[in-house]
Amino acid sequence: MFILDCDIASTFAKINKIDLLKATLPSDVCISNSVYIELMRAKEMGFSFPDTIFNNITTITLNDSELIDFQKFSQEKKIHFGETEGIAICKNRNAVFLTNDSIVVKFCEAKGIKVLNLKDVLIFMAGSNLVSKTEMMDIIKDIEDRDNTVIKHKKDILEEYDS
Repeated sequence: MFILDCDIASTFAKINKIDLLKATLPSDVCISNSVYIELMRAKEMGFSFPDTIFNNITTITLNDSELIDFQKFSQEKKIHFGETEGIAICKNRNAVFLTNDSIVVKFCEAKGIKVLNLKDVLIFMAGSNLVSKTEMMDIIKDIEDRDNTVIKHKKDILEEYDS
């Protein structure tokens, strides 16, 4: 199971590649209730990309043991509720958390929780051969343009096609 934070879900929705993200990952892809709420706020502001996520990604809820971890993790001031809820679910369900926040990556690593960042996801996508190198270059450009996100180490992603 893979749990998306709001940024990763939004990134792939904005470039209309949620289906590709789901095809790349080998098991269920979900968002937490807190991420759903964050996306509802964006929808209320007039953005349409949340509907793409709602129509394609399952929303899951915390169980009792996850709630305890969520309450503990939410004490960390640098991490938002959507992230802490997803991290608590990942810890308890042995799932992988997907984020583009380096602070959250470090937090997960320190807690022994499996985590991937955007670059990792794109490398995995490139290695799966679901898209050509040219298509990957277009995906990277679309992410940078439509999501206003700088993808570091593009070379590492594109090198997957040379191996």
